[in-house]
Amino acid sequence: MRWAILVALLSLPPSLQAQVLRGTARFAGDDRPLDQARVMALLRDGRSVGSTVTDDQGRFQFRINADGRPFTISITRIGMEPTLSEELTIGTTDTLDVNFSVVETGIRTDTVRVTSSPSINDLRLTEARRRGWRVFPPADVEKLRERSNSFEDLLRSTGYPGFVIPSRRDDCIRSTRYNRCLTIVIDGVPLSGSYPNINPRDIYFFALLGKTEAAVQFGDRTPWGAIVIYTRAKGDR
Repeated sequence: MRWAILVALLSLPPSLQAQVLRGTARFAGDDRPLDQARVMALLRDGRSVGSTVTDDQGRFQFRINADGRPFTISITRIGMEPTLSEELTIGTTDTLDVNFSVVETGIRTDTVRVTSSPSINDLRLTEARRRGWRVFPPADVEKLRERSNSFEDLLRSTGYPGFVIPSRRDDCIRSTRYNRCLTIVIDGVPLSGSYPNINPRDIYFFALLGKTEAAVQFGDRTPWGAIVIYTRAKGDR
């Protein structure tokens, strides 16, 4: 897929300051809009810092977070060879106008392999690991719940020294570092009061967050750290 690219940098008013990519993608020759094409901004290590899909007129606009780092623009569509621009950089408050003129080149395939999409909890697990949380993944949880009749038993079975489990249900699980109550977070929602009666078999994975990690993720709703639990969802094994 060959391409042509027209670049223009525009200043945004202070109230709309952001890095923005916008433009059009069209077929070379007849100027037809290239609709339903994936447009992505990629760093050198391959990480995406923003993406969108072109509309029925081939137009796209989305914010990126390149943070001053060089990036390339990728444009792909099923059945066509992908294209990649040369490296670009823009300021933190600039808008980059990008116009693609694409030569339609099909991809010849002899074998197509279809794989299932990851479940929402698989995506959550990947993100938790990326953030550096202390994660107990599904395989570990499965082993732990085999010998656990309650949520408290499951936590004790971890042998993790970072929390103290009370003997009374009306008390809270405390951080050994601060001797303060840890907040229970279930499926992204911080709970108040004593910990709930959770069936270990309903847990897909859980993670332990220190004071700073919890504050970054949940703010003042988790002042002394958190136990983040994700329950099983459709598609989880």
